Amino acid sequence: MALNRFLALAIGVVAIVHSASAQLSIPVAGDTERNATVSATASQIANVDRGRILDGTVYPLQLQAINQFNNPNSTAISETLAASGPYDSMESFKRGYEALETAGLIEVPQAFDGSDEMFGTMRLRSKGYTMKLVKTGEWADPLNALPNAITCEICGKPTIKSAIRSHNVFVEDFSAYGQYSDPKTASSKYTPNVVGFFCMNGKRGQLLPLAIKIIDTGLTYTKNDSDGEWKLAKMALESTEFNARQLLHYVYSHEISIPIQVEMMRSMAEVHPIYALLDYHFFGNLAIEYLGGQVLFSTGTSFDNTTAYGATGFLRGALDELSRTSVMDDYPTEIANRGLKHLPQSRYVKYGGKYYDIIKKFVTSYVRAYYTSKKAVQADKELQAWAARCSVLQGVNGFPSSFKGFDDLVKIVANFIFQNAVKHHFMNGRVTWHSQAAPFSSLALYNSPLPTKKGVTVNPLDYAVPSDLFPVVSYLVTSFYRPIPASVSALQAYTALPFANEKGLKQPVAEFHLAMTSMENLIDKSEANQKYPFTFIKPSLLPWFSFI
Repeated sequence: MALNRFLALAIGVVAIVHSASAQLSIPVAGDTERNATVSATASQIANVDRGRILDGTVYPLQLQAINQFNNPNSTAISETLAASGPYDSMESFKRGYEALETAGLIEVPQAFDGSDEMFGTMRLRSKGYTMKLVKTGEWADPLNALPNAITCEICGKPTIKSAIRSHNVFVEDFSAYGQYSDPKTASSKYTPNVVGFFCMNGKRGQLLPLAIKIIDTGLTYTKNDSDGEWKLAKMALESTEFNARQLLHYVYSHEISIPIQVEMMRSMAEVHPIYALLDYHFFGNLAIEYLGGQVLFSTGTSFDNTTAYGATGFLRGALDELSRTSVMDDYPTEIANRGLKHLPQSRYVKYGGKYYDIIKKFVTSYVRAYYTSKKAVQADKELQAWAARCSVLQGVNGFPSSFKGFDDLVKIVANFIFQNAVKHHFMNGRVTWHSQAAPFSSLALYNSPLPTKKGVTVNPLDYAVPSDLFPVVSYLVTSFYRPIPASVSALQAYTALPFANEKGLKQPVAEFHLAMTSMENLIDKSEANQKYPFTFIKPSLLPWFSFI
């Protein structure tokens, strides 16, 4: 079954080579040669249940291209940390990270700053991708039980009700995400079902942690608890957030796009403009599925041995998450559903919105360069066949069974580009390294069970990554920290064939490049005076396709 999928990949890559210089066009009636080519491709490949055991399968061509961008320092990072141990204190972990930075291998991860201020700030940058506004009447347990004094200090409001009415309270709800911890290794690594609450303190200009409730024990913690208890609560939220974010990014960027890409290959000619555009941004997804089988869904790997979910939990979570997705939930829908207009300090809001507007404007111009009217969209048999096939795909929800005109086509295409070329890199990539740091922000809680009552003595280091696993964890997360050649960055998108030969695209592409240059300058200027600048998602570091 898997081999069929990679045959699809190989056919698609060869097609790109053959058609790169051909002029893009929508189908016209009576083009029998084009119809025959599309029909032949559709008969040769099919969307199938993908197997995860791929022994004997030939490496797909895109995997070879992706591997060019591997982090060349990952092995040296692991070896340097192994030589700098053991790790049994905050100071020893700091020594290890500083050894990496001194050697010029990689900078100290931003998450190493374990202060409450940084804990909140991270939700405005490399984390917070499930963050939602708390509305009146929601989360009465545990919020209504919080002392007014803690609400006043953290939120800058006299009561929790007034803070909620002022749109200052936000929640990270992982109350059902701890269940994906691997039950076979729960005694040595796990992550709990947990919910974190944050307040945007207008006077201080900071997003601060208000309370953390660990669902599994029923205990709620605030900064008023002992230092050990509060640190452990933050560690619990950090570990679940890391596992959930990796799961969510994989599903939304890769797992949904792959079957849609295969149906695109089955339905449209290689010279179809929508095929060309999405194939450009989907590049590498099928190869990443192969890597997923090796890295994420195989037992005994570094991912399986160090993350709370492990291979089995990640797979269970991915299958569940697919049922909750919809391709119609684009960026504006997401921001509205999460109430994030009330959190403009979020970099995903501040920069993500501008990226989405740039992409949508480009896609609108792109579509209108090839379709003169709504009727032309409706009459495109290849495009409509793609929609019909995608609308019945298992695991792909909300895909329209046909395109009625410009608006629905632009919405779908812009969403796919944004998910693969922008949101993916907000959630995964260089941010993966910076969003974790031993000992208090790791991939799991290790070796010790959670307290079942308040007021007990807690040593957070009892839950930290074991010394022998620290180099392994670091090797794993640095593999996501890939070099970004200028040729694959958003600053140089659409400069290659077939787009370079399309006269109707010259102005849209030029406008896109101007907008990306402006984004580069905006992010550099905005982050220049930040203690921890969030520049990992500026256009020069933003690949136009999704890396693993």
